[in-house]
Amino acid sequence: MSKFKVEFRLKQHTPIIHFQSKQVGATLRATELKPKFDRFIAQQLKNINIEIYDKYKDIIEDEDIFPKDKGSNQYKIFIENSNINLVETPKAYVNKNKETDKSAYQAPYFADASKSIYTSKSVKVVIKSFNQELLSLLDAVKDYIFIYENFGTRQSKGFGSFMREDISEKEISAILSQHINPIFELNTYRDYKDAFLTIDNFYKKLKTGINKPYLKSIIFEYMCNNKVGWEKRFIKENFPEVIHGEHKAVECATPPKEFQYIRAMLGLAEHNEFRPDSGKKQVKIKSTNGIERFKSPLMFKIFNKEIYILFDDSYKQIMDEEFKFTLNGKSKKINTPSDFDMYEFLKFVEKKENLIKEL
Repeated sequence: MSKFKVEFRLKQHTPIIHFQSKQVGATLRATELKPKFDRFIAQQLKNINIEIYDKYKDIIEDEDIFPKDKGSNQYKIFIENSNINLVETPKAYVNKNKETDKSAYQAPYFADASKSIYTSKSVKVVIKSFNQELLSLLDAVKDYIFIYENFGTRQSKGFGSFMREDISEKEISAILSQHINPIFELNTYRDYKDAFLTIDNFYKKLKTGINKPYLKSIIFEYMCNNKVGWEKRFIKENFPEVIHGEHKAVECATPPKEFQYIRAMLGLAEHNEFRPDSGKKQVKIKSTNGIERFKSPLMFKIFNKEIYILFDDSYKQIMDEEFKFTLNGKSKKINTPSDFDMYEFLKFVEKKENLIKEL
């Protein structure tokens, strides 16, 4: 750190889905990075590293430096990306004729997002401020931002992972161990293509289940153990026209006391889609309390050949909320769980999927 600036270089570990991907030199954006610094310092640091918080408490709680509900105007971040070798990833699914070409790979959840970009060269970050104590604080927390956060679109699924180029394994382990919730290690990976395939398969097992071979979702099994049935069975009982295929319904060992919208704990959907012989059917899902969006509380971090699962407590905000399911003008209401613990769920997943360890 020099007198008025902090400089460091980042290594990119996974492609970033970038709305400006066609621009030369497009990469991580300062306009996304800076708000994450502001939020971390104002909302999370105290619960994660009280020593750093106490050391800089006077400036963190100074509303002239960190005004409530606003970003600080006391520092600026610059991303220097000249002469970066960028690789574009097409929007199409993986090209089976070019499976060894990383630039041709695309995980199924890319959907119609903008092209992703990836560079094998480092990205330079410069943070400038005339307040040297503030600059020292930003320097102290910078690694937390990149270890706990991803960037760009689909960041919860592992896209847009960056890490300080010269950070040590000891520093990484220390920061991971301080996370607000326990962290699970999913698996190792060969390259980012392999990592995305691993995450995609794992997430399907968690939330929706798999058709071939047929596997019920893990969250279905977990809630069955708690005598709660999931919304998919609720939908089929109330909207029989969506039923298709020859799968016999999997029953809970003990009949559920009630049905709940359990998959909402892993992120809200606007609809559930079914494909009976009569044609595609979409059951619309809408909150009766004005809740419009809720992203998954799970965050997959990919770096240094490891895949980690982080989670936050945001799912608690939509517990015991009512949702309306509608098809062809007919509506039925169902609530999300009033009792759900993400940590206990992941401990259940750990046994089912042989997660490597809990940090």
